Amino acid sequence: MKKNPQGHDNFIAILHKYFKKEDIFKVPNILCYMRVIFIAAFLCLYLIPIQIAGNEKAGIYLACGIMATAVYTDFLDGFIARKFDQSSEMGKILDPIADKLTQFSIALAIAIRFHEFPCVLILLSLILLKEGWMFVAVIILARHNRSFDGAKWYGKLSTFLIYVILGVILVCGPFVIEAFPLNQNPVYAHLIIDGLSIFAILCEVFAFVNYMILYRKLLKGQGKDEIEKEMKSDKKENSDL
Repeated sequence: MKKNPQGHDNFIAILHKYFKKEDIFKVPNILCYMRVIFIAAFLCLYLIPIQIAGNEKAGIYLACGIMATAVYTDFLDGFIARKFDQSSEMGKILDPIADKLTQFSIALAIAIRFHEFPCVLILLSLILLKEGWMFVAVIILARHNRSFDGAKWYGKLSTFLIYVILGVILVCGPFVIEAFPLNQNPVYAHLIIDGLSIFAILCEVFAFVNYMILYRKLLKGQGKDEIEKEMKSDKKENSDL
C-alpha cells in the first residue's frame, strides 16, 4: 500500500492549526469544558431516581435545569467569543463536539428511560450513525485539504428541530407515561412519544442525506463554485448572528 505523505502532512498541519496552548484557557473554551461536566451531571440525575421532600420527579427537574444551563453556555460561549474577540480555531472544534455530546446525551437518556418505545431507539441509533460518519468524513476531507467549513443550513435546521423534540420528550415524557400507563393504555403514550421521535428521525435523515451529497462533491471536486457560494453564504449568516 502506497503512503500519502502529502495527506499526512496536511493532517498534521491541521492539528497544529486547531490545537494551540494559548487557546486552552480562553473563556469560551472553558465554557465548553463546563458543558461536558453538566452533561455527566444531567445523565446521573435523569437516570437515577432521586426523591426530594417526597417528590419522585425531583431528579428530572434538576436534570432538565442542568441541561438548560448547558444549552445556555452554548449561546454564552459564542457571544463571548464574538464580543470580546476570544474566538479560536480550537473553539471551532470544541464547540461542535460539545454540541454533539449534548444532543447525544439527551437522546441516550431518553432511549434508556423510554426503551419501550422503538422509535426512540431508532432515533438514537441514527444519531450515532450520522455523527460517526461525520467524524470519519471530516478526517478524510482533512487529509485531502478540504472541509465542510462549518454547519450548513440544513444541519442547523435539523439540529434545532431535534433539540426541540428531544426537549419535549425529556420534560413531558415521564408525565405522559404517568397519564397513560403502558400496562393499561399504551396507545396514547406510543402515539405521542413515538410520533415525536419519527419527526426527529425525518429531520436527521434530511440533514444526513444532504451532508452525504456535499461530502461526495467535496471529495470529487465537483460543483466547486456552488459549494464555495454556499460556504460564503453560511459565513455571512454566522457573522450576522
